[in-house]
Amino acid sequence: MSNIIVPGDNEAEEEGQELEALTYKATEDDEERFFLMYHMHFQPSEVEQIAPDYRKWLITRFMVQKKMEQEMMERQRIMANIGTSLKV
Repeated sequence: MSNIIVPGDNEAEEEGQELEALTYKATEDDEERFFLMYHMHFQPSEVEQIAPDYRKWLITRFMVQKKMEQEMMERQRIMANIGTSLKV
């Protein structure tokens, strides 16, 4: 199994592995496509078929949803702490 080695990876440098210089300059579109593939488990062929405006909306909606979920978990944690302190 091969490892993914990126420039600046100290672990790879310590092991004496040579790093290959990256020449490709990623664009914002590339980053959006990667986000959809990595976080939302889209296939590359699916990502290519999504219109840029819709792709941006999907990413924004995903981020808003995650923030709402984090806020709800924080509220539940606070309520649990309040509940245990009231029982004392």
